[in-house]
Parts: sequence; structure tokens; C-alpha cells
Amino acid sequence: MPERVGPRAHAAVTPAPDAAGAPGGDAPAPRPFSALDEAGRTEYWAALALRHCRGLGARSRARLLRAFGSAYAAVRAPGEWGRAGLNRRQAGELATGAWRAEAHKEWDGARALDAAILLWTDPAFPRLLRELSDAPALLYCRGDASLLRAPAIAVVGSRRAGPHALEVAAHMARRLAACGITVISGMAQGIDSVAHAAALNGVGRSIGVLGTGIDRIYPRSGGELFERMARRGLLVSEFAPGTPPLAGNFPIRNRIISGLALGVAVIEAASRSGSLITARMALEQNREVFAVPGPALDAQCAGCQELIRQGARPVFSVEDILRDLAEVLRPYSISEASLPPEEAAPQAPSPAPPLAGAARAAAETLGTADRKERLLAHLRENGAVHIDTLAQALEISVAELSALLVGLEILGRVRRLPGARYEATP
Repeated sequence: MPERVGPRAHAAVTPAPDAAGAPGGDAPAPRPFSALDEAGRTEYWAALALRHCRGLGARSRARLLRAFGSAYAAVRAPGEWGRAGLNRRQAGELATGAWRAEAHKEWDGARALDAAILLWTDPAFPRLLRELSDAPALLYCRGDASLLRAPAIAVVGSRRAGPHALEVAAHMARRLAACGITVISGMAQGIDSVAHAAALNGVGRSIGVLGTGIDRIYPRSGGELFERMARRGLLVSEFAPGTPPLAGNFPIRNRIISGLALGVAVIEAASRSGSLITARMALEQNREVFAVPGPALDAQCAGCQELIRQGARPVFSVEDILRDLAEVLRPYSISEASLPPEEAAPQAPSPAPPLAGAARAAAETLGTADRKERLLAHLRENGAVHIDTLAQALEISVAELSALLVGLEILGRVRRLPGARYEATP
């Protein structure tokens, strides 16, 4: 056990409230507040000192944790913060003790709730999350924390998704969960809630990342799902207990959604959707990003189409995702063969009436005439072809090919088949 935090250690962080030891033993992580031993409470108090020290953001805190190995080691040596790339002013803020009031408040909230706390120093802290340049110093948890060790895919999208998009989200979440993949989302209305609920059906599991304190149900209409997640899945939050649903918290929590996942699947998103923030963070974190294209002229799908133009992988089934992640899923013995027999895939809405002149003109602009003719000629000659094979044969990017295919599909000149395959219409 490290030396107890006290005046001889570093005056800025002494003493931790209620620093008396509590039995911890071999209790599984994350441990509730009451089960933290003295070392755990000391590390937790030091993490709160870093969280509430003015001038330290998530990236600065993560640099300190990597450089010193723990929050406790960092707060004991502010004179050495330069080796983590921080300056004297930032180190000086710790010595003022101005952080203490907010740290005490969070400490008391966690103690009253007996919140389960997962610290950076805990071996159970997720490896993928630890890699982030702005990794959190701690997480509050409620539910089955073993899910943090399972392979996971984030399924996100619009809070105001249409019926077909909701059906697609449910289908993908069920299929991912059925083969042993944990489904992550943000507990919001719409796509998030449907993905969580579908993943919990049967043998599946799900992780919900909150933009509030671990004890706050938001939205209020999600109370039943919140309790189901706490019983059969996992809820996590980096925010202090009692934190309300402030608008600025949700973009912050999005990096945790993508950071815990091997990849992010965006089902439906408008151009300014919060889901695009999650997708951009996933790209920055070197995660795979998948997008369901949707109808080309549907404003609710414009965000997904933007992602595809930027290099996201267009997907039409869970099999597409499993093929793309085959290498990283192999150690978990998960592959296309892990999927149960195919359930009925969501059917697209009934065909729309003939395109109006403006809509047809818009579809015609998706790609040059020469490329369209090359594509159609290849399909007529070879029959149904997977999108990746088609991109290689035509020597164009998947993003550009997707735009061509969407335009031709709207015009009725190609047909999309299961498994991301396409064929020319008669």
C-alpha cells in the first residue's frame, strides 16, 4: 500500500476525506466506494484533484496519468509536470487548493451513492479507452463491468429516426449481440434506445454511456430501459454523481462511446447530427466507422452519406461489419460463422412513385456518365458483385462508388442485394 496521503506527502492533496481504509480484498473491479481500501481512496481523491484543478483538461490529465502511472504519483510531484508537457502555471494551480471544494462535493456524492468506481490504475480499466489522448481518469459504473472486456461495436444515430431506420438499428443490434459482440450507445431516444433494447433481448448485452451522473435517468421516459441496463447490461459515466443533463456533456461523452468500441455504425444521421461527432471522434481514435447510406435524397440520411464520402465504410448488413473487422475479432472466435440463422432483414419502404423532374436531375448528378456506363457494363457482364470487388475492378474508391450506386439505384438501373452486393436491373 502506498504511503498515506498526508502533510509529508504533498500539502495540496491532504488529507483525502474519510481516508481511513476499507476492506477491499479480492473484490471485483470496479469496487463500490465502501469497498475501496486506503490505496483506492487515495488514488480516487488524487483523481478528483486533477479533475477539478483549473487549467487541466482531459488531454492534460491523460498526459499526467501516462507520465506518472497514477493520479497519486502525479499530484505528489507537480514540480515534474514538465515531463508530461505541462507548464508551471498548471502545476501552480494544484498548489492553490482551489479544487478542493468541488472535489469534496464529488467525493461526498460518490460516498452517499456508494457508487462503483473504476480508476485508471485498475487492471480492469478498458485497454482501448486507456489509449485515448483524452482518456478519463475514472469511470462510475452500474451493472456488469465484465462487459468492458468484451469486443464491442457502437450503434448510433438520430433521436428522431424514421420507422425503417429504427428497424434497421434493432436488426443490426440483435445480430451483433447474438454473435457475442457488446452493443454500445448513448441511451438517447431514437436509434440509441432501440439498439440497447434490441441487444438486451435473448443472450445479448449492451453498454450505455451517460452524459449525466450515473444516478440520473435521462431522458425521463427512459426509466425502464435504464433499469434493464443496470440489471443486464452496464451503465458508465465519467461525470460526478448528480450531474444534470447539460448540453455540453453529450459531445464529451461521445468520445467514450467510440473509445470503448472497435468500430462505430451510424444508422441514420442528418448533416448536423450529434452522431457525426461520435463518428469523427472514432476516426481520430483510429476506429472503424460504418454508415448505412439510406436514400440519397433523404435529409435524415445526409450525415451518413457525408461520412461515406469522407471514407466511412458503407454497410448493408452485420455480415459487412464482421468481414471488415475479421482480424480484430478472430482472437474472440467471432466471425460470420458465429451468426445464428438469418432472421428476416428489414424491408425497405415501398417503392416511391416515379421520380419528379428535380429528384431525377439530382440523382443524375451522382457520378459522371462515363463511370456509370463502366459500372453498368461490369454488372451486366458479371452478374451480382460485392461492392468491394466492384471498387477494385473499376479502380475507384468505395466512397465514390457508393455515390454512383446510390444514384443508379434511385434511377432504377441497379438493384441492391443482401450482403452489400449489387446487380444491374433488366
